[in-house]
Amino acid sequence: MNLNMYGSNIRSLHKLTLILASICLVMGIALVFTIIHSNSLKERIVVVPPGLSGPVAIDWGKADAEYIKTFALFYSTLVGSINPRNVEYVADRLSAMTATNAYPQIRRSLLMLAKDPLFMDQATSSNFVSNSLFYEVDRNKVFVVGEIRVQGSTGQARVYATVYEMTITIEEGRPIVHSVDNYPGSEPHTAKWLLEHVGWNKEKDSFK
Repeated sequence: MNLNMYGSNIRSLHKLTLILASICLVMGIALVFTIIHSNSLKERIVVVPPGLSGPVAIDWGKADAEYIKTFALFYSTLVGSINPRNVEYVADRLSAMTATNAYPQIRRSLLMLAKDPLFMDQATSSNFVSNSLFYEVDRNKVFVVGEIRVQGSTGQARVYATVYEMTITIEEGRPIVHSVDNYPGSEPHTAKWLLEHVGWNKEKDSFK
């Protein structure tokens, strides 16, 4: 029996086993990194939503200006078209489009307005009609300028110039509203406007 030959074969098999184990380990590590990299990639979608003339791009954390402005128009139209009969429905629809920390206050404000005795007695319907949009990318602010038309029980309509100001971001590919405010007039309170109107009191919508 040639013991030297058997010993040499055993050593060769041992080396081959170590090499194969090393290759499997490297392949396993490479597979893990590939999976992590694939999961970290966020898909960029290009669509043509209704109401837009051209395509818009939506990423995991951002979107084209036209998409955000169109969403702001949709949101403000919902908020500006409430009445005592549909307020619960509108408030529920807004929940999926509003940040969780902002939604309770927005819902409360809508319910308070719709259930206000003066509004309930004098308004049979209301709708918001926009005429211009402004978007400040650096502040994530969208301003929707238009008119709220309130139809009274007597059939006479009252028109109020109104600006809806919203903070909107894209989170996980979806637009989310973090704040919404409205004030009378047709002049949006942009960053430039605030610089030109030092002393303006937001709480009272007036100057100190």
